[in-house]
Amino acid sequence: MKVQAFLFDMDGLMFDTERLGRDAWQQVSRETGYPIGEDILARIRGATPAFAVEVFRQALGPSFSYPEARARRIRLVEERIRREGLPVKPGLLPLLEELKRRDIPSAVASSSSRSTIRWYLELSGTQHFFSTVVSGEDISRSKPAPDIFLAATERLACSPERCLVLEDSANGLLAARAAGMRAVCIPDIALPATPALEACDAVLPSLKQILPWLEEHGLL
Repeated sequence: MKVQAFLFDMDGLMFDTERLGRDAWQQVSRETGYPIGEDILARIRGATPAFAVEVFRQALGPSFSYPEARARRIRLVEERIRREGLPVKPGLLPLLEELKRRDIPSAVASSSSRSTIRWYLELSGTQHFFSTVVSGEDISRSKPAPDIFLAATERLACSPERCLVLEDSANGLLAARAAGMRAVCIPDIALPATPALEACDAVLPSLKQILPWLEEHGLL
């Protein structure tokens, strides 16, 4: 069954911003004295703030103020992007251009806020490639629940089994599987754990390999 629509995660998949977020969390950890390690960050990667707040509460206790820490992390990332620019992942623009040429619709399905998604798309000049955007504010349940991807398919008027999800996070891959969609993992900071990898159809080194892989398997 050929792919009729693409659903893009954003942070860590389209843009190299997960590293910026990790660096910012490390600074927050130094400033607050709370141990915000990779074990915590791996659990919240790809998830909404409502999901993340419970992870932080369980890991660091009720005295840790997640809203304040997250606001500080956001400021640090924004300052760095304004200073250094938005890092675009290799292969993103050629992939989007080819999908546009083939008239294959695409959506952004990201747990980030609407304002952050809009800002990143404007900075990268990619907003015109996407038929719709679904943010973490548009759904009630975070990845790994399937809600964000199912919402995107409804807006694209495409059945889930005809959609391909591009993801880097374990939460996103599990969400794609729960939604009944194909998924390709493009690892970012770390390779997701085995349960998430078992939920995807392929693991590829970069977005440059997406179209060759699809064509090799007769999916385009």
